[in-house]
Amino acid sequence: MTWMFQNSGRVIKISKNPDNWMLAIAFLIPAFFLVLKSVANIGLFLVFFISCWAISKEPREYLVKRGAQFWVMAACLLSPFLAELLAQFGRGHLIAPSLDGPSRAILAVAIFVYLSKKYCGDLILALRLGSGFGIVLVVAYLLIFPEDYWGSRAATYFVDPITLPCFAVALLGMFLFGRLPKISKPLEIIFKFSITMLTVYVAVESSSRSSWVAGFILLEAFILYSFRHSFRKQLVANLFLLAGAIALFQMSAVVSTRALEAIYGLVDFFNYGEGQETSSVQRVLMVLIDIELLRQSPFLGTQDGVMPAFEYLKSMIPNLDRGTYTIKTLAGSHSELFAQLVRKGIFLGGFTLWGYFVYPMYLVFRKNRGASSSFTDPRGVLLGLVLPVLMSGLTIQVFNLKMTTSFYMLFLAVL
Repeated sequence: MTWMFQNSGRVIKISKNPDNWMLAIAFLIPAFFLVLKSVANIGLFLVFFISCWAISKEPREYLVKRGAQFWVMAACLLSPFLAELLAQFGRGHLIAPSLDGPSRAILAVAIFVYLSKKYCGDLILALRLGSGFGIVLVVAYLLIFPEDYWGSRAATYFVDPITLPCFAVALLGMFLFGRLPKISKPLEIIFKFSITMLTVYVAVESSSRSSWVAGFILLEAFILYSFRHSFRKQLVANLFLLAGAIALFQMSAVVSTRALEAIYGLVDFFNYGEGQETSSVQRVLMVLIDIELLRQSPFLGTQDGVMPAFEYLKSMIPNLDRGTYTIKTLAGSHSELFAQLVRKGIFLGGFTLWGYFVYPMYLVFRKNRGASSSFTDPRGVLLGLVLPVLMSGLTIQVFNLKMTTSFYMLFLAVL
């Protein structure tokens, strides 16, 4: 812990140099993202203004004679806003509030343009240290303010029990990949193991199965990425991971109860058409509703708040019940992937998902000769950010809050 405070102090040292302000913000946003409201939104705007100020002084330096990949990356970042705007134009009905979240993409593009001419190693280090420190702060918050729990589920005063663990896992992902500076290998292992255990604590306390799946897949990816040159190390690490998962299932009543509830609910549904009272079956039914909505409006999508009558959907989905229909009507999709497709259609929704997840993952593995041992390795940190958010997005909406969109788009632009 002393090491983290010492390095964080060095990283966030502020002077008149705007790059040092960038370092401070890159550390502070992940550090306070889940415990202090509006940190991500404010930080995104501050970095945007710094970037625009620098670009305005030398626009040709940043915008002229850039390669094809530069413009593809810019399109990747801008895709959520362009897709939403085109979908609304196509439906002939502009809804300004629906453009608020996707408009963060415009800010991210400006940040990317500025940083594309900069060395970002120190920025990535600040981001990684801030992410590790952020998990420590989340655990401290849960211990100090248990009154903010949602019943028995961990939450902070502005982050719900579903969003909290899923983005805690994303913080863990950005912290894990790459080396930690100026410490021995054994001490580095201790730090990474400790932060991982703290993240597991947050995930278990929140009772969020989406975060459990995302966390397990993240750790598996970390093993495969870090030990890609040694099958023996991969095997040993995977055995430890599997043993840890089994031990957690055996020792934690929350984990075993929630996991078995999901399994038995799905078995009852697929075998007997029952189990609609369980959240796992409700998610399956809402996916079926999304598929029906997508079938009705495949090209421009369906506007938020528009739902066919229950009787019609019941005729198409016989196992649908009123409770699931009400949840779908009030809360929308329970999958980020289907939410994007339903709201924007197959092509524009697919374009958004390409920008959010597909192209960043392509960049991780393109021409990747091996895992870097550097603590500034951007590919590993990018994988650590995108993969858990993508996995969580299979079963929850990860960008339904402006704060989560701001967080993700800012660090996607950096990485």
